[in-house]
Amino acid sequence: MATADDIFDQSFNNLERLGLRAIPFTASPTNQSSETLQQVFTGREKDLRQVFNQFTSRERRRILVSGRIGIGKSAFLLEVLGVLDRKLPDLLTTYISLPNELDLATTALIAVAKALPNDDWAQQQLYRMGIPTSKVLKARSAEVSGSMGIGGKLGEQDLPITAPEYPAISLDTLLERAREKYPRGVVIAIDDLDKQNPSRVRQLMHDAQGTLKGQAWYLLTGHPLGMTADMLTSERGLFDLQLPLEELDPPTTYQMLINYLNSVRINNDCADPADPRAVLPFTPETARRLCEESRGKPRLFNRLGNAVLAKAADLRAKTITPDVLELGLQASARTRIQEAALGFQEERLRQMLQERGSLSDEDITLDELRQLGFSSFSEVMPLLEKLENFDLAYQLPQEDATTFEALVLPPLEDEASEA
Repeated sequence: MATADDIFDQSFNNLERLGLRAIPFTASPTNQSSETLQQVFTGREKDLRQVFNQFTSRERRRILVSGRIGIGKSAFLLEVLGVLDRKLPDLLTTYISLPNELDLATTALIAVAKALPNDDWAQQQLYRMGIPTSKVLKARSAEVSGSMGIGGKLGEQDLPITAPEYPAISLDTLLERAREKYPRGVVIAIDDLDKQNPSRVRQLMHDAQGTLKGQAWYLLTGHPLGMTADMLTSERGLFDLQLPLEELDPPTTYQMLINYLNSVRINNDCADPADPRAVLPFTPETARRLCEESRGKPRLFNRLGNAVLAKAADLRAKTITPDVLELGLQASARTRIQEAALGFQEERLRQMLQERGSLSDEDITLDELRQLGFSSFSEVMPLLEKLENFDLAYQLPQEDATTFEALVLPPLEDEASEA
């Protein structure tokens, strides 16, 4: 019987059989200073140029990067910050994912304070909010001994945990302190607005208008449905650039696959898309199929790639053949269904979408709506959007109809056995 150590060794040996040191795919982007991000980030040249053009002026730079979940907003944001870090050392860049229940000013305050570990005032702001700091901070108080006040000394006690009463004012103070070390300014990147309730996002943006027009430069990410129309335009002067990210085209996705593989490949750094060695252990055929199935969505691309390589390693394969690819794609589909934890109606909708291939507001019938327990397509939309958020459906970019296509490869093995 194999020991745990034996199984560990076998796992690495199986990957080496594929010519890889590790599985490079990850659904979550790495941090901005990571060399891996520099290696694998691909495309978006036009979008990057628009953002960097904003940094050539002296005006405030308030940029909203919008797009559907899984389109690559976080990776784009981190790539921008990484370039700014390398090219502009006198510019402080900060990154934070928007926490629940916090306003944008407090979120920005936390991001900047964390980026200034040697500033006692900044660390005190974190400490007061109960956020771990690099140093232990205490509040000092005078202690008097003796009836005549002789022998007085200073004592220390824990600072109370309190949120800043005026976070926007505290943020301005912190930005002024940061400018002493970073004269070019401070960039505050706030990610994941699209993971909040749209009504809350609209309120957050309304309340943060003064903050966004302050001293710092802001990069925010969000879903266009989570914003009101006038906030996506220059009507209120809230954003200097609103940048919608679209799906990657097939050649860019193919090059992205090459970049990912080259970051972990053993004794093979071929990057020429015309050379079959560039996509090993995939064949050109299976590489193109993987890229097609990803629909140009980086998160789905990573999920599929991870599942396919894991399945190939389990099978001790040396090459990703069409059969190995199919098994890996099915494993990915099964994992995504499990992660979605679908309710009864959602599962019925997924199976209907799977059987039909697509559903739209133009071709769904009243009988099909009744089968799902609904009377109109608008009631089905939230369920379809959930399926899309878990990469089980894909909304086609159409203006005349709202159409979703299935992203699960039919049939899954367990569904086939039940038929």
